[in-house]
Amino acid sequence: MHEKTRHILITGATGGIGSATAQAIADAGTRLSLAARDPQRLQGLAAELASEAAAVSTFGADLTAAESCRDLVQRAIAEQGPIDVIINCAGVNDFQRFAAAEPATIERLILTNFLAPVLLTRAALPEMLVRRRGRIVNIGSVMGGVGFAGFAVYCATKFGLRGFSEALRRELKGSGVAVTYIAPRYTRTALNSGAMDRMAKAVGMKIDDPKAVARAIAATINAGKAEHTIGGMERLLLRLNALFPRLVDSSLATLNRRMLDHVEPAKRIR
Repeated sequence: MHEKTRHILITGATGGIGSATAQAIADAGTRLSLAARDPQRLQGLAAELASEAAAVSTFGADLTAAESCRDLVQRAIAEQGPIDVIINCAGVNDFQRFAAAEPATIERLILTNFLAPVLLTRAALPEMLVRRRGRIVNIGSVMGGVGFAGFAVYCATKFGLRGFSEALRRELKGSGVAVTYIAPRYTRTALNSGAMDRMAKAVGMKIDDPKAVARAIAATINAGKAEHTIGGMERLLLRLNALFPRLVDSSLATLNRRMLDHVEPAKRIR
């Protein structure tokens, strides 16, 4: 159920899905804390939402260190009160043959996509447990349930985030704190390089608008669901991969070869 009043912290708030999610959940009963690396863009988003939400605060933050995560949680609570929902939306991507991936690229994906949400959850969880109230929302990917060629490290981070969400949900059962994992499919955002977009179109991937993904995120949170994968065929593929991974190996072989035809010759860090 949608709470009458709630404080929601969103990371990656200036990204395509992050900003669209902030817009989708902004209402008269919601206090928003928006976090991202670019303070100027955050201010622009806050101005857009000022008339929609009960209150909006912005926090420039790089969440790849535990101290930064603790600091963000403390500042958000000091300004807007206890946090009811955290939406871990910050993320980076890379489309590359793994043998050509730069170590710095690998490290950045792991720090941003996996370590940052884990550390932020750790920073916020104790206070939620004391109040016996809260929800951690991790924005993953269909690639957190099925591995695709050209996305080895990205898939690894999203597989890790899905496993973290599942394990933590079971650990917190009965505590009053819930965990939700949401897996979008390919979404049209600036996160994706031109090569990714060309690949997605060439192989016939379903491409969602960020606003559609944001509506699904808001609906999942408001319904109190534990997990949601966007797309009926995508949900089926995840089930098949869990049950018959070698069958999926064979069925995706041609698709994976076609995907690799579109990788960029040089590394890309976003």
